[in-house]
Amino acid sequence: MDIATPSLDGIDQKLITLLRRDSRQPVLSLARAVGLSRSAVQDRLARLKRQGVIKRFTIDTTGPVETSGARAFFFVRTDGRPCGRLIPMVAGFPEVESCDHVSGPMDMVLTVRARDLAALSALRERMVAIPGIATVTVAPVLKNHLDSRTVLVEAS
Repeated sequence: MDIATPSLDGIDQKLITLLRRDSRQPVLSLARAVGLSRSAVQDRLARLKRQGVIKRFTIDTTGPVETSGARAFFFVRTDGRPCGRLIPMVAGFPEVESCDHVSGPMDMVLTVRARDLAALSALRERMVAIPGIATVTVAPVLKNHLDSRTVLVEAS
């Protein structure tokens, strides 16, 4: 089996699906769900971790935080300067959760979380004042329907 592209059988896929829903499930619950013994599931999880398929187990805190705050995507267009020069400035804002350099009419997409819409608006104003940022378009998140990042899994 090639570590770079591990092959996953149906049970591995089912374990990953279950862990995406709840990464902190007891191994015994996983074993019952896939019809294997506890030790067999532990062995499979250890192998998936060794192979890099499962990167880490996390706790999903998006529920309570989302209800008390506002999330948005900020679509940033630069004035031609390399994004690399702007990323340290953007990363300095505690509201910024992630920053992706993208292809297309925008240069960066930021995932942002703030206490309310007014705070998102104030953050946008601070960002457009940064030399090198031409425009910032804000798309507030109205409702989250799916977040599969509970277990980080490489595509196989």
